[in-house]
Amino acid sequence: MNKFLSCLSFLFIFLSCSENIKKSNPVSKSIDYSNLSSFINDSLPDFKALDQNYNEVFNLWKDVEIIKKTPDISSSDPRTLIYFLESLSQEVDKINEVQITGILNVPQIIGRLRVYKTDILKINSNKIDLQNFRLFKSNLKEITLSYNALINMMNKVAKDNDKEL
Repeated sequence: MNKFLSCLSFLFIFLSCSENIKKSNPVSKSIDYSNLSSFINDSLPDFKALDQNYNEVFNLWKDVEIIKKTPDISSSDPRTLIYFLESLSQEVDKINEVQITGILNVPQIIGRLRVYKTDILKINSNKIDLQNFRLFKSNLKEITLSYNALINMMNKVAKDNDKEL
């Protein structure tokens, strides 16, 4: 009976300690970066490009070079994507719509630029974890859509202006 109580006590102590270890050192599941890579390659819309026929119009606006970095999302390593987005958001935050020059300084472009900036700035690139992974992917899609809307409008305004001349 003494041996039984000793074994039972030992088992109880062992189980108590193992529970404390589990509580103090939770196993954190990491992000499945292959899933993120698949999402970027398969589910993100293609990034539009500025029409090269109107480069002289686009190049008048110096901040267009920052915007043109956005498609690099699709070629970034998913493990370093958060750092790319953090850098991009810092650069995009500095874009001042007052500095849009020439024919691009129209309400349609300014509005789409504001949406694009908002989408870039709202992505939570510092904390990508299992809880916000779905939100992160949704925000990536919103960035792509707002970028494409901005590029499409810039191309349209440049083309329409060229027809008027």
